Amino acid sequence: AYYFIRTATVTESVPAGLKPGVNINGDNSAAFLLYAPYKNSVFVMGDFNNWVHSSEGFMKRSPDGNWYWLEVSGLDPAKEYGFQYLIDESLRIPDPYSSKVLDPWNDKYIDAVTYPDLMPYPEGKADNLVSVFQTRPEVYQWKNSSFTPPEKDTLIIYEMLVRDFVETHRFKTIRDTLDYLERLGVNAIELMPVNEFEGNSSWGYNPSMYFAVDKYYGTANDLKELIDSCHSRGIAVILDIVLNHAFGTNPLVRMYWNSLTNQPAANNPWFNVTSPNPVYSWGYDFNHASPQTQAFADSVCHYWISEFRADGFRFDFTKGMTNTPGDGGAYDASRITILNRIGNKIRTYKPEA
Repeated sequence: AYYFIRTATVTESVPAGLKPGVNINGDNSAAFLLYAPYKNSVFVMGDFNNWVHSSEGFMKRSPDGNWYWLEVSGLDPAKEYGFQYLIDESLRIPDPYSSKVLDPWNDKYIDAVTYPDLMPYPEGKADNLVSVFQTRPEVYQWKNSSFTPPEKDTLIIYEMLVRDFVETHRFKTIRDTLDYLERLGVNAIELMPVNEFEGNSSWGYNPSMYFAVDKYYGTANDLKELIDSCHSRGIAVILDIVLNHAFGTNPLVRMYWNSLTNQPAANNPWFNVTSPNPVYSWGYDFNHASPQTQAFADSVCHYWISEFRADGFRFDFTKGMTNTPGDGGAYDASRITILNRIGNKIRTYKPEA
């Protein structure tokens, strides 16, 4: 038997410079930061504390009550760690900003050729998606650092669903097939969503995690190598991103959920209770009037450009990215404002995107 007597949550200001998600402080330490207003307690539980309630995992709360944070030490830089947040002692979620997750339902069908040395899911210690981090992960060495994308009016775009373009459904096989695309005269590849989606075989428009590469296609470094190889051939890479909606395994959906109505709760900082577009509606509808959604969307775009050197985006179902009721077919100034805000933010750090 094991028990832990929970004391009151410690209130302490968030250390300067911490960003949402896992912050690597060095080879042996990391700091976790989670936005969780209206919650009473949060534990971080993982391989580093044996997945148990403990004072070592009891997160501190910011004075405004919105943020939970904790620093963890004694980590091994050569080891990957799985973890989850336990919210109000009842809900387990992965970190919304995870760059890698373990899936208890679908990982078992991913072979070792596609994703070598995939760590096993912590059966009996967690449920739903599990976040993974490492303080000193393998760093991809970029070969092409001087790529200039083609002018927008000269783009010849090949839209590609990885699992249909190559039978192996691997980024590596696409990299080996670039001769074919180059002979076609293609100068841009638009990858249909490659961030973690529900299931393994999908078009990708059922997004789950926005910062993690879907492992059914390979590793994050496999994707970087593909983009690097494209750039070496003068081919831009455009990523298809779904910012209109997310599906039910997304932690931002699950954090604020009304189980009686089977909808996002009214106090969900990121999602509308119901979509204002009942004609075309998938998953759960992001509220792009919310500052929290805006900050999240900006983080998503910045991550894929800064970490993967993506050249631009195709946003899925933009006519749904509004709170104006209807089917999205009419002129909508608020939607244009939302899209301009996202685009202008991207161009502050990548003008040619």
